[in-house]
Amino acid sequence: MNTTPATSTQYNAENRFDRATAGMTRVVVPTDLGDVVAHVDPNAAALSDSATLLLHGAAGSWTTWLPLIRASHATGRPLTNVVALDLPGWGESGSIAATATVEDLADAVAHVARTLGYAKWSIFGHSLGGHLALTIAARHPERTVSVTAISATGPGALSVLRHPIRHFGVLPLLGGMLGAMRFLSALGPAGTVLVRTLHRVRLLGPLSSPLFAHRGTLDSSVIDSLASEVRPTAFVRAAVAAARYDETQWASIQCPVTLVRGDCDVFVSSADDAWFASVLPHASQQVASNAGHFAHIESFEAPHSTTDGTHLAA
Repeated sequence: MNTTPATSTQYNAENRFDRATAGMTRVVVPTDLGDVVAHVDPNAAALSDSATLLLHGAAGSWTTWLPLIRASHATGRPLTNVVALDLPGWGESGSIAATATVEDLADAVAHVARTLGYAKWSIFGHSLGGHLALTIAARHPERTVSVTAISATGPGALSVLRHPIRHFGVLPLLGGMLGAMRFLSALGPAGTVLVRTLHRVRLLGPLSSPLFAHRGTLDSSVIDSLASEVRPTAFVRAAVAAARYDETQWASIQCPVTLVRGDCDVFVSSADDAWFASVLPHASQQVASNAGHFAHIESFEAPHSTTDGTHLAA
């Protein structure tokens, strides 16, 4: 399957003056779900068998992690052996099949890491990526060193995805977004044009405000990225896959888990915290102040590597 060159955000890894991304290269790895594009240091696997996997959410690409990559580098404790993926259906990776399951997506990510030469990994996942990170930990326990799930798609969101009308009141914004994505997906290419038109006339920013605690303080490239990276069909298909997944499988996870959400997150709540506490009692839970659904961009502290390969907040 051919990849689709579609990324056009101000965040990039091509700035030769950016020491945080020095050495990172775009690679394409064939998987059962089609070609997956990752940005990596191609020489890192020769020095260590452990990677740091970065999995974006359903409204982004690998570039949403660049602020975190740069923040960790600025502290003098950079993320090690980064494998930053465009998940199937997003960024430059091939489209996601309508029949794809969460397990398929998780196994594709694991396949990419193994193909690049890594035997184990620590995972940072945001939103859908957090959901996938937990699924990978459950499916590949011998390879997963740790998980940091930021605003992971948990039981509250899953109840809306499964029954959008019946549970609309649980997370109204998610129910509305799902309806909007279905509408945009039905429009085909015109849906993408509509989103970019809304951005051009400066309406996308206000429409996306609920996703952030303080949208006005964000760099303009964050909203630019949302406009260029939105994939309505991929969003809808991922939502269908997540709705079919049995999240109680996460109870088998034994590795260290850190769950992070913003105190203004409209997709994750204290009810999700309580559910995770019952299913994963060993997990650490953190609430990031002054942050919405994108805590890793708004206020998430730079992580660093420990000697056993895990990653902790600074």
